Amino acid sequence: MLYKNWNRVLPTNELFFDRWKKAEYVNCGENTSIYDSSVIMGNVCIGKNVWIGPFTLLEGINGKLTIGDNCDISAGVHIYTHDSSLNVISGGKVPLKKGNVYIGNNTYIGSMSVIKEDVSIGNSCIIGANSFVNKDIPDNCVAVGTPAKIIGKVIVNGENTKIEYFTK
Repeated sequence: MLYKNWNRVLPTNELFFDRWKKAEYVNCGENTSIYDSSVIMGNVCIGKNVWIGPFTLLEGINGKLTIGDNCDISAGVHIYTHDSSLNVISGGKVPLKKGNVYIGNNTYIGSMSVIKEDVSIGNSCIIGANSFVNKDIPDNCVAVGTPAKIIGKVIVNGENTKIEYFTK
């Protein structure tokens, strides 16, 4: 029936759980949905009209993770408020790096992107698929790559909103 009505097949668990109820359960804003396969840990604050895709990881255990209104967090995105690499290789002598993560309103995070601790992404931004965001991204920017680099700007003008890419 799911395939016939909506042309999609989902993992069985997605058929038993309501994405909007999950979002309500973790105190998200209204009209937000979170796939059942998404993992949410710690201090995570999610605004209204947000879509959290399947197989995402939102880790707010070591800082606060804030996602604004009207955002898309695409499939497979991982967002961390810590980095344990130096702690591990030092045998526990170096403490974890910790920091809050902030994602502004009207921002799109492309599939399989990773956002590290202590990073802010502004309003009306686009982060391209498979990007690694390790530094702040200001409002109205398009950033892609590993590490993410700003390659364009978002021009918000009502229904005439557009993307302007920088040329070399």
